[in-house]
Amino acid sequence: MDIILASASKRRSLILSSCGIKHKVIKSRIPELTSGKSPSFLSMQNAFLKAMDVSSRLKKGYAIAADTVVKIGKKIIGKPRDEGRAKRLLKEMSGKTVYVYTGLCIVDVKTKKLVKDYECSIIKVRRINDREISRYFKLLGPYDKAGGFSIEGVGSFIFDNIKGSYFNILGLPTAKLKEMFERLGVDLLDVITSETQL
Repeated sequence: MDIILASASKRRSLILSSCGIKHKVIKSRIPELTSGKSPSFLSMQNAFLKAMDVSSRLKKGYAIAADTVVKIGKKIIGKPRDEGRAKRLLKEMSGKTVYVYTGLCIVDVKTKKLVKDYECSIIKVRRINDREISRYFKLLGPYDKAGGFSIEGVGSFIFDNIKGSYFNILGLPTAKLKEMFERLGVDLLDVITSETQL
């Protein structure tokens, strides 16, 4: 079975691979929306647009797309535009509760049937001062992610007390993905098993 990840995210591809899901990567050409009625709506709409764009270029298979946004208070945050914005976001998150939303969309290319849904996880961010922010910023790695930083590595020192899916925070909630495939009549365990036997 052909599974296509409609994303340039290396982390999402690694998550699929770690689950034993063989896939191809085709990057969407659709620019991401940056505002919407709610973080759940925005993340699902971006995932839907990406999945539809990539599926339109295919003849068969299942196109998976995902989009992650972060909410702090009433503010919805995507990927920071530059280093300055990323530093301000880290300061803004200090001592706050952060909500991470990942929208998912799967399209069955052949039948045109699709499912879309989202997952939400909650993280408590430890209070950090300006000096710590500068030090953490140098160690947190690329800030080309929703909210600007990853919970992995050094990020685990400040992003803590998770409620919900850890993989959602990484950008691909795998339990939700399996459930959505089941709505399309596909059992991912069967797919993985059949591919390992080839």
